[in-house]
Amino acid sequence: MNLKAKICVSSTSSMADEKLQISVQGLTAHGSVTLKMEVTTDEGYLFKSFGRFKADSSGCVNLSRDQSYGGSYSGIDQMGLLCSLEPSEDIVQRFPRYHKIDVTKPMKFSLSLYNIDVTSMEDLNQLQSDGKLEEFESCEFERWFMKPGFKIEPKTYEKDGFFGTLFLPPGEGPYPGVIVMFGGYPGLLEFKASLLASHGFASLALAFHGANRGDFIFADDVMSADLGYFKTAVDFMIGHPNIISSGVGLMSISFSVHIALMMATYLDHIHCVICVNGYIWNLHMRYLLGDKRMEAEDYGFFKKVQRGMEVEDGTNVRHDVYTKISVSHLHSLEGKGLIPFYNKKNTGYMMIAGLADQCLPAGHYADVFKILLEDAKHPNFEVHKYVGAGHLIEPPYGPVNKITRLHGKAMMWGGEKVAHTVAQEDSWPKQIAFLFRNIVGRGSNL
Repeated sequence: MNLKAKICVSSTSSMADEKLQISVQGLTAHGSVTLKMEVTTDEGYLFKSFGRFKADSSGCVNLSRDQSYGGSYSGIDQMGLLCSLEPSEDIVQRFPRYHKIDVTKPMKFSLSLYNIDVTSMEDLNQLQSDGKLEEFESCEFERWFMKPGFKIEPKTYEKDGFFGTLFLPPGEGPYPGVIVMFGGYPGLLEFKASLLASHGFASLALAFHGANRGDFIFADDVMSADLGYFKTAVDFMIGHPNIISSGVGLMSISFSVHIALMMATYLDHIHCVICVNGYIWNLHMRYLLGDKRMEAEDYGFFKKVQRGMEVEDGTNVRHDVYTKISVSHLHSLEGKGLIPFYNKKNTGYMMIAGLADQCLPAGHYADVFKILLEDAKHPNFEVHKYVGAGHLIEPPYGPVNKITRLHGKAMMWGGEKVAHTVAQEDSWPKQIAFLFRNIVGRGSNL
C-alpha cells in the first residue's frame, strides 16, 4: 500500500438525495483493498457496509466505474456503499429502521480504507477485534436533509389545530405547498418534507396519530378520526402568505394512502395525490366531517389479523397483513368503505408500487387503482410498479428497510437490496416533477 493513499469524496457536505463521487488514489497498481462505511442514526443504531475493490494501473479506485468484487454489494454502483448499509450485528434491539429523526443535524458517515481483501463483515470485525486490521486512510462526510437558510415553523395541536412542521425555502414565494404523511409510524417524521423543501416546495410534515392528541379515538370498539383535522392543515397551507393559495399536493405512504384519497374525495383544494404502497379503500376506520360519517368495511379487521407470523432468527415477524380485493367487491362497498376518489377529475393521482412488498399486495392494489381511474375516464394519473421493491419506498441513496419494528413488533416490509434502491432513485424525481406539474403547471426546474 502506498502511504500516500487518499480517499476522495466529491462533497464532504451534501444533500441526502444527491449522488456522491467516491474514489481512492495513491494505491499500489492492481492492488486489492477494502472500503468500509459506517453511520450512526439519531436513535443510536450503527449501520455498516463494505466493498472489495482492485486498483487500476494508475493505483486508483473509482466507485462510479470500478466494480465491487464482493462485500455488502457487488458490481458497479456509484452509491453502493450507502445503499447497502445494514444494521451492525451487535445491536441488541434487532431490526432498527434507517431514517432521520432530527433534520436540523446531518447524518455523519465515515469511510475507512484497508490494505486487505476480506469476504465478510464478520471477518472484518474479527480482524479489527484481534488488532490485526490496520486502517491506512479514513475520511468523514455528512449528508443533510435540510438546506441551510430554510425556515421551520413548528405547529401544535393546541395552537394550530394540527401537529406538524412546515419547511419553507428562503424568500417570499409563493411556493407550491405539499402535505407529507407517513403510515403507521407513530408521531412525526420530517425527513421527506425537509428534503422536498430543498426542491422548492413549502412542505408540511403532518402527524396524525401517536402524538397524544386524541385525533384517533376508540369508542365502542370502533376507531374513528375527524377529517376536519386534515382540513385544518389544508386550510392553513392555502392561507399561508408564502404558499400558492389555489391548492396543495399530498404525499402519502402505507396507512396514510387511504387518508390522502379520503382528503382528495371530500375536501377542496387538493391538486394531486401521491400514493406509495397503500390500500385504496376505507378498511377499518370511521371518518367524520361535520355531520357526515364515512363508514368502513370491517371495524374488527386488526383484531382478526393472525396471518403472517414467522420466525426470523428466533423473532416473530409479521407479514402479508392485507389481502387482495376485486374491483366488483370495492364497488359493493358504497357507503361502507368505498372511496370514490376517481370522480375528482381535477385532482391528479400517482401510484407507486413495490412488487416485493410483504406488508400488502401493492402491485394488485396498483392494478385496481388503475382500473378504477380508467373506468371513470380520469384524465390525469400515473402508475409506476417496481420489480423487487418493498413497502418502504423512500427518498434515494439509503438502504432498504426490509424488516423493522413497528409498535414494538417486528414487521416484514420486503424488498431486494439492489432493486429497492433502484426504485427509490427512479421514483423520487418522478414524484417531484408530478407535484410541480400539478400544483404550478410546470416541471421541476426551480
